[in-house]
Amino acid sequence: MKLGFHQTAMSAIGIAAVLGIASSASAQIDMKIGYPTTADPQHDYAVKFVGEVNKRTNGRVKGRVFPTSQLGKIPRQIEAIQLGTQEGFFAPPGFLQGVNKAFQVADVPGFFANHSHAHRTLNVPRFKEPFNALGVDKGILSGSLWVYDGASYMATKPIAKLADFKGMKIRVLATEIERLGVATLGATGVPIPFTSVVPSLQRKVVDGARTSLVVAAKAKFPTVTKYLTITNDYYIPCISAFSIKFLDKLTKEDRKTVLQVADELGHWASARSESFVGKMIDEWKSTGATVSYLPAEEQKLHMSRLAPLADQVFGKNKNPTIRKLYAVLKEEAQRMDVR
Repeated sequence: MKLGFHQTAMSAIGIAAVLGIASSASAQIDMKIGYPTTADPQHDYAVKFVGEVNKRTNGRVKGRVFPTSQLGKIPRQIEAIQLGTQEGFFAPPGFLQGVNKAFQVADVPGFFANHSHAHRTLNVPRFKEPFNALGVDKGILSGSLWVYDGASYMATKPIAKLADFKGMKIRVLATEIERLGVATLGATGVPIPFTSVVPSLQRKVVDGARTSLVVAAKAKFPTVTKYLTITNDYYIPCISAFSIKFLDKLTKEDRKTVLQVADELGHWASARSESFVGKMIDEWKSTGATVSYLPAEEQKLHMSRLAPLADQVFGKNKNPTIRKLYAVLKEEAQRMDVR
């Protein structure tokens, strides 16, 4: 029996609808991951992350990495994550303080005995889970929290003792805790975007920078600073910030995969970062740079001056989220200290 025109048309529409749904469900989703560094543990993490997501989703989520801020300066990338025009941004959470000021809480100075102590503490679920969700109402969800490196000072003149910091202008992140931290040294903190630090040192806008010796070595800091002083006075965390608009495009299974892979590889990245330090110290020395540490008594004095800043900035903060997260972090840091 022949189908009437109406029946035939409806059948075609039904088939097209089914095919459309199938096509949509199997469509490959692009995942652009941007970050400010290159040839470092963060880059290795990003490359490994996109490869693992591609494998576990059978190519349904296809990642691409864009190091050295190829997708734009840091503020533009954060905006792009919120708008959904960029899928992922990997960096220290302090850069997202414009999204939520509580992202600064992980940057506590003087809290951690070493790299692994910092990573253990930050990854306690009762801290990590609410911390990674700080940007949700602004369209951002983090999938990991890991430790990149301890902080060091690289400068255009020697820093062998605390008195050498007096009067210096030091590049810091644009956070209150970092500016206060260098102020305890008698120096002035100057917030400068990471990609502008080397030219700022060349033009003598600043005398030095406070950051990771690993990322600094890869970013050509030794070409303009020949004095490296390792303090580890705070440990630099990293997050994997994802656009919620991107995550909402994924199936439930693929969304879970993206976040799970990010978290799993965060532990790998932290260990890899820690293993980079010795190699990077040798790299600094190979450029002719002087690598030094503060004398033991001065290091102890420096840390004792820094420790109360966290209580001042976070413990007494007017923002209840900051106070609550800080209280948890402080408690867990004490519990996770195995010295």
